[in-house]
Amino acid sequence: MKIHIKTFGCQMNKHDSEAVVGLLMEHGYEITENRNDANVFLVNTCSVRKHAEDKVYSMLGELRKLKKKKNRIDSIVGVMGCMAQKDKNGIFKRAPNVDFVCGTHNFHKIPEIIKSAIEQKTKINLTDMDKQVFVSPTLSSRENKSAAWVSIMRGCNNFCSYCIVPYVRGREVSRPSKDIIREIKELVHAGYKEITLLGQNVNSYGKGLNKNIDFSDLLELVHEIKDIERIQFVTSHPKDISLKLINALANLEKVSRYLHFPLQSGSDKILRLMNRGYTLSQYLDIVNKLRKRIPDIRLGTDIIVGFPGEKEEDFDQTCQTMKEIEFAQAYMFKYSPRDGTTAFKLKDDVTPQVKKDRLNKIINLQKLVSQKKKK
Repeated sequence: MKIHIKTFGCQMNKHDSEAVVGLLMEHGYEITENRNDANVFLVNTCSVRKHAEDKVYSMLGELRKLKKKKNRIDSIVGVMGCMAQKDKNGIFKRAPNVDFVCGTHNFHKIPEIIKSAIEQKTKINLTDMDKQVFVSPTLSSRENKSAAWVSIMRGCNNFCSYCIVPYVRGREVSRPSKDIIREIKELVHAGYKEITLLGQNVNSYGKGLNKNIDFSDLLELVHEIKDIERIQFVTSHPKDISLKLINALANLEKVSRYLHFPLQSGSDKILRLMNRGYTLSQYLDIVNKLRKRIPDIRLGTDIIVGFPGEKEEDFDQTCQTMKEIEFAQAYMFKYSPRDGTTAFKLKDDVTPQVKKDRLNKIINLQKLVSQKKKK
């Protein structure tokens, strides 16, 4: 049988899809890029913003039409990932053509879920969150043949008030370092030169492991592996970065001099409402320490505008902070209410037009910074 998989969202979703593809290939399935040739359609979903969910439902509508047009009564449609975990039974109601949903803790069961869906011809909902399971992509299922993502932890404990991730990916679990190092050595043996370590908050790596190890220790272990040329990682939470980690970044020459370091807002009031766990002055202090210790470091960030309660002066503080820091790269978004989060209970009091205007303003501001850095 042929399977077509479409992935929405972040690097972690793409990594999960690579792992699922590897499992399916091991079970004799063929992967096709052409969905017209497929018997099984998998949609790996993102739930961070409503726009991401809207795109999924749009695709499910297209698959319903395709199934009807091709008269494929034997075809299977499955939804997996964060949106599957969040919406569960709601997906079946809105998209009746979906045969199964698979949550974020059950990717390793995808081959048997597909088999059951085909044989039993009943709706399957597997969204329990009993245990985090780490599944690595096979060499043949990785899209890039020189750079690889490696998962070092899953889940998140931060509970930022706007973020759905802890609810759909579960609590933070660190992967044993020996498993990480073994996977990276296998990748290096296969010719990979670049490794990106993945986690919702890599700075808190090691908590809960029997072995006393933190993220800076892990970086040193990876750095020691011969023939690795470049080490990257995402994402770093400002509240958990330490002087030990800053020194490790400075001393380990293979580690990228780019750090994704989400600010989210330049207003202490909004940071507090977001439950980010740091103030602007604390954030700026870390930036100063990073740049003092690593003069050539490039900083990237995430910014959310239009968060509930954001006044013009709060937004101005974000703009001023962006001018002061001069980020090398910025991902900028309008606030999107997520049912189930703490912020969803707050009054969404910034109008859509004001959100749009503020987003356009910081996009243009970042463009000016980027042009300045190119000169």
